[in-house]
Amino acid sequence: MGLAVGLTLVGRLTDTFGRRWFFISGTALGCIGSIIASTAKSINVLIGGQVLVGLSAATGYSYAFVIGELVPVKYRFIFNAIIFVFSFPTAGFGAAVSTAFITKTEAGWRWAYYLLIIINGLTTLLYAAFYFPPTFHQKHGRDHVSKFLRTFDWGGLFLYTAGLVLFILGLSSGGNLYPWKDARVLAPLVIGTLCLVALFVYESYANLSQPLIPIHFFKNRGWVAAMISLSLGASVYYSQAIVWPQMTVNVYAEGRVMWGGLVACIVGIGITFGEILGGTVAKSLGHWKYQCITVITLGTLFLGLAALCEPTTPNMAIAFMVLATVFVGWNEALVLPICTIVIRDQAEIGTAAGLAGSSRSAISTVASTIYSVVLASRTTKELSQQIPEAVMAAGLPADSVPAYMAAIAAGGSEALFKPIQGLTPAILAAGAEAYRYAYTDAYRVVFLVSIAFGVLAIIASFFIPDIDYLMGGKVAATLTGREKEKVKTTV
Repeated sequence: MGLAVGLTLVGRLTDTFGRRWFFISGTALGCIGSIIASTAKSINVLIGGQVLVGLSAATGYSYAFVIGELVPVKYRFIFNAIIFVFSFPTAGFGAAVSTAFITKTEAGWRWAYYLLIIINGLTTLLYAAFYFPPTFHQKHGRDHVSKFLRTFDWGGLFLYTAGLVLFILGLSSGGNLYPWKDARVLAPLVIGTLCLVALFVYESYANLSQPLIPIHFFKNRGWVAAMISLSLGASVYYSQAIVWPQMTVNVYAEGRVMWGGLVACIVGIGITFGEILGGTVAKSLGHWKYQCITVITLGTLFLGLAALCEPTTPNMAIAFMVLATVFVGWNEALVLPICTIVIRDQAEIGTAAGLAGSSRSAISTVASTIYSVVLASRTTKELSQQIPEAVMAAGLPADSVPAYMAAIAAGGSEALFKPIQGLTPAILAAGAEAYRYAYTDAYRVVFLVSIAFGVLAIIASFFIPDIDYLMGGKVAATLTGREKEKVKTTV
């Protein structure tokens, strides 16, 4: 939610008022949020810290236009690839690092936030020391900030923030915290949807000098196609970022905690490697539309093939997951820079990338909710059918089955199983095997559902334009340096 709301705001506001202090403050906010979360003694405080971390992430994820505007257009893909190289330790191996923190350190999960304190603190200092993009006065001459504050699209800001926050809250809580028909789900969903509809009507017909969401972006077929492909590709990624670690633990790990943490990294490793590979070869391969169609088709295909996997085929599952995520990452390495290249005015690069990133987060939330609902309903069905049949066939008395299922639901520890009448090691083994097969059948449906999102991304890719004629040496912005900045501002 922090990304979905924050990316558009960061993009639009920094296009207008200059980027330097937004990025220094935003990264510092992540440091503060990490400090709060790392010292939390309650869930509510932890959530509060995570809210600040999530908002701060909007500045971190803005690399696409921060780097993109500082290098010639023809080098945007390769410089994005360089950025992904530096994200590999966390984006690629985050699950293993987090598992090691939990199992190998006294502070446990708090070390995840200690690491964020270090990274955000260092990044804040680096921005302060070296990042001097065009200032407000360099962008607008002698105009005053107060003029732009008076004419800023405050109505659009309210409708956008309220609509997206309410919609995501309603969507995320439905079928999880509350039933879908509960007013606490329906009211945010309906009000949020109405706010978003009102936002586009307002932005289309109000006479705004600084619209928060310039409608002309949505009349640009190339930008819309790239944005949709980015969002749907990320939907595939986010689904597996949720599903694959669970599948690793429930089906393949069999109690091997560190092995599970390492294998859970495959999604992050595959996506990041695909982003590096795609950014590196994108320009030399060219044929932008067909390159996008090819890689997202292969990603969809291999993810769908993961539905063929069984508990006895972990290596096949790992292979399909690696291939699927590499191609999905490759697609992202193409369409995210394209979103910043096909726009008519490079002065709006932040707005273009911010809107695309917000769409990516919002649509991914919708997709993740669909995956979660499907997985939850299918898991309940498969577990309730397959496990009782297996344990009774192995000799467990029928009147002990409810206690056995309750023990599984509570975590399945040895202490929970001990009081159950008639339970033997053979029955435990049969139940564990049925547990793995039941989860496999549930995850199989999720892999099949992912094909629908992949097909939509493939269709969107057919509208990706040829950008060869735009791949020139123009630089959208130039770092001024401290002294030059002072001189130009004064003049």
